Amino acid sequence: MALFTLLVLVALAPQMRSQTPASSAPPTLKPDMQPLAFFLGEWNCEGEFIASKKPISAHISTTPDLDGSWIAFRWTDREPSPFHALELFGYDQTAKHFTNFIHDNFGGVRLFNSPGWEADTLTWTGNALAAPSERFVVERKSAKEFVITWEVRRPQSEWAAGDRLTCKQ
Repeated sequence: MALFTLLVLVALAPQMRSQTPASSAPPTLKPDMQPLAFFLGEWNCEGEFIASKKPISAHISTTPDLDGSWIAFRWTDREPSPFHALELFGYDQTAKHFTNFIHDNFGGVRLFNSPGWEADTLTWTGNALAAPSERFVVERKSAKEFVITWEVRRPQSEWAAGDRLTCKQ
């Protein structure tokens, strides 16, 4: 009986294997998200806090998520900075602009919007009703490098850079 069971299993093995789902390929971005595909992958960043000139460094890891409707953008500052964030880049079909929800390890949640790339610059602007207003300005330097600047604007003042990092793959 054991020999018969073994022979049946060997005979059925090819059919069982063909019914097993193939390993899923990495998700691809939906067409509306393609302009942000530049960010996909692993990035290492070095820069400084503008006022104090103290160095800052971070690691960024980005992947398509939720069937390519979003990009999960994980920002991890290196020591001694304690900042970590999960950003979710998406596209608002109704408003016709990109959205960026930032959730950080301090319990903060912020929403930024962008019309998309203007030449090699992408600007994420936060809630203008909050004081101070803030934005992130991304300058694409090459296919494997960008500079990101965090800027704030207090009432009756101009935008001022808080920190700036150069990120490379």
